[in-house]
Amino acid sequence: MVETDVSNFLLMNSTIKAEEQAGWLTRKAGALIALFFGCVIYLGNAGFPGLLDDADASHAVVAREILQRHDWVILYMNGIRYLMKAPLHYWAVAASYAVLGVNEFATRLPVALAMIGLALLVNEFARRFFGVRAGLYSALAVLTGAGFFLFTRIMIPEGIYALEFTAVFYFFLRGWTGSLPPRIAYWGAAVMSALAMLTRGLVGVIFPVGIIVLFVIATRAWKRLGEMHLVSSTLIFLVVATPWHLLASLRAKTFFWSYFINEHFKRAVGTRFPPDYEAVPLWLWLGAHLIWLFPWSIFLMAVCKGFPPVRTWKNLEAPQQVKLLLALWGGFILLFFSLTFGSRMEYYSFGAWPAIAMLLGIGLARAEEEGLRWIKYIQAALAAVGVLLAGVLITMLVISAKVEVHGDISSLLERQEQDVYRVSMAHFLDLTPQAFAVLRLPAAMAAVAFLVGLGLSWWLRRRNRAIAATLTMAATMALFFFAANIALGVFGPYLSSKSLVEKVRVQIKGEDVLAIYGEFDASSSVGFYTGRRLLIWNGRYNNLLPGSQYPDAPPIFCKDEEFLPIWQGAQRVFLFVPSEKRSDAEKWLPAGGRYLIAESGGKAAYSNRPAQQPLRSSEDTSSINAAIANRFLAKK
Repeated sequence: MVETDVSNFLLMNSTIKAEEQAGWLTRKAGALIALFFGCVIYLGNAGFPGLLDDADASHAVVAREILQRHDWVILYMNGIRYLMKAPLHYWAVAASYAVLGVNEFATRLPVALAMIGLALLVNEFARRFFGVRAGLYSALAVLTGAGFFLFTRIMIPEGIYALEFTAVFYFFLRGWTGSLPPRIAYWGAAVMSALAMLTRGLVGVIFPVGIIVLFVIATRAWKRLGEMHLVSSTLIFLVVATPWHLLASLRAKTFFWSYFINEHFKRAVGTRFPPDYEAVPLWLWLGAHLIWLFPWSIFLMAVCKGFPPVRTWKNLEAPQQVKLLLALWGGFILLFFSLTFGSRMEYYSFGAWPAIAMLLGIGLARAEEEGLRWIKYIQAALAAVGVLLAGVLITMLVISAKVEVHGDISSLLERQEQDVYRVSMAHFLDLTPQAFAVLRLPAAMAAVAFLVGLGLSWWLRRRNRAIAATLTMAATMALFFFAANIALGVFGPYLSSKSLVEKVRVQIKGEDVLAIYGEFDASSSVGFYTGRRLLIWNGRYNNLLPGSQYPDAPPIFCKDEEFLPIWQGAQRVFLFVPSEKRSDAEKWLPAGGRYLIAESGGKAAYSNRPAQQPLRSSEDTSSINAAIANRFLAKK
């Protein structure tokens, strides 16, 4: 008993000393630091680089069409009904376009603001139950975790629904612990869950409800369910979530099947029509979380320290209840996607990451406040990782020092088999040592960040300047993110059609036909940067296939026998072809009437007229050939 009292006294004394040493770190200071990092990282990188082909530009086109059509119910992509996604993210981007114009910054602004909001909410969440330091560290883990930044570079709603999930559980815990009136707390949770459903679909309600039910069962507190105002909370949820779903069902006959059955259930079991991305192997998917949460994941040991044992779950104090809920939150989502054998992409667990980030931030703060020595050893290991990463980057720079660059980065990459790209991060496999010849600036920045930043963080940790060490680690990642964003810009010609469009734009006239070869996603940034609806040659498959089957769908899809008359007709046609489809397109295009206008990143733009040649006025524009093109143009 005496030993216990002595240990408790020593623990309290060390905590008090830690708090005294960090007297400058007030609630306001913590929030301002989080706000500063959030604005620098996420707003600072929002305007660059250009949008990428595939989901990034495709989703941006959907948001732009909301404004063009003044239709906020049914989503359209290149004029075709797009019934697969929840609308809230597209609404936010459309509103951003209405205020700021259609550009890259406006496209990324909603997610950037969501990430800043998420960091501030996580700061408040952890601070309320574990102190200012835990709040700040949790916010920094969100802002400077590698995966958080990486998967907010493209227009997907992960950052927004992660904010909504966090708000659901924040409101729930405020009500559960009695720090907020029950109606405000549980009604707030219901509203945020409804918004999550409008952002990410059924998981927006299934995950929060499932996690809260598990929490109630784990704490054996089912008698408290009556406190949650379940009936009124459900009604509020329905009031927010139902209108769009109802209107969409009335406007599109296949909405229920396309959105609920096909996009949710059939995707989960791998029978979605048409087939989507492959499932990342489970071992790789789980192991990659060490990268997505880097560098904070190296402090994983801190999460296990002080976690409440099962036998105590019934009578936990508020901070321990929070830890339990965070563990259930993260674990439930990870387990759910571990069990699905359909589509499982690297970022599907994004909704769990705020919980894991808070556990890491809380654990690190506690370890620092208690003066645990193992933190210094972990920091030394992180510095060693920094040396290793810097060494690899410097080696690549040395190897590529004498490489002569002709054109863009595409000539220095090694393209994989097409099936490999059904995994979202597969383009990393295209890198070669020679490619670093055009990545010298970002590679050098990253090497300096890892070598100096993580080394300095270790040096500060050894001198018991714990908060300074952690802030330096966060600043290191901020510098690395700027380097990574510059590198993404270097990859631009390879991953985006923006540079190709810029080379051709000056020649495009209003009456010209713009076409792409293959599926829309592969060249979607052509549609975004030209602001035009595209004719699609041999691309009626994947995401646009279901919507193309509506009777009033515009005639934008062409087979070989339909496209060639347009190509040989009176109107000028620009055909944009992705690198992997160039040989297919060239087989069909007549050699005598095919002109290569521009190339970029392996992609090509062809025309049926030489550069700057005017239309042939003597041709019969009333012919059936021109009529096909005119029918397309009339639907723009």
